Amino acid sequence: MTMTPDEILESISLKVSYPLAITLKPLAKIENPFYLSGQVAMREGALVATGLVGDQVSLEVAQECGRQCAINLLNAVKLELGTLKSIKQVARIAVYVASADGFTDQHLVAHGASQLFIEVFGLEMGSHARTAIGVKSLPLNSPVEVDAIFQIQ
Repeated sequence: MTMTPDEILESISLKVSYPLAITLKPLAKIENPFYLSGQVAMREGALVATGLVGDQVSLEVAQECGRQCAINLLNAVKLELGTLKSIKQVARIAVYVASADGFTDQHLVAHGASQLFIEVFGLEMGSHARTAIGVKSLPLNSPVEVDAIFQIQ
């Protein structure tokens, strides 16, 4: 029996595991867009980590933060729509990384969020356009924030 996106999200381990390459779309044309505000890496009422990536926060922990941000986005969708079944396509995500001077692997941090969407929705629906941006600071001193645009049915 095939699991629903809701069931996949519920079964996902908090342990991080990433492929070496992530398939992204160069563009995403959608109807019925659903915009989600940015989510920080909050888990059970506390941030996964705080500080700048490449200084106080390692790449691996930052990827875990990106994954948690994606989980938080999907939980926000479930809260609003009642189910993830309404999502037809992950269209675009933007990943903001609070970066130490000289840190240039924002795209690798973004893999944490991208991989989660591909795990939950599969390659066809979960692959998306993406931007990864280094910034000076983020709310609550979170190392990562992610926002998203989904196509809903």
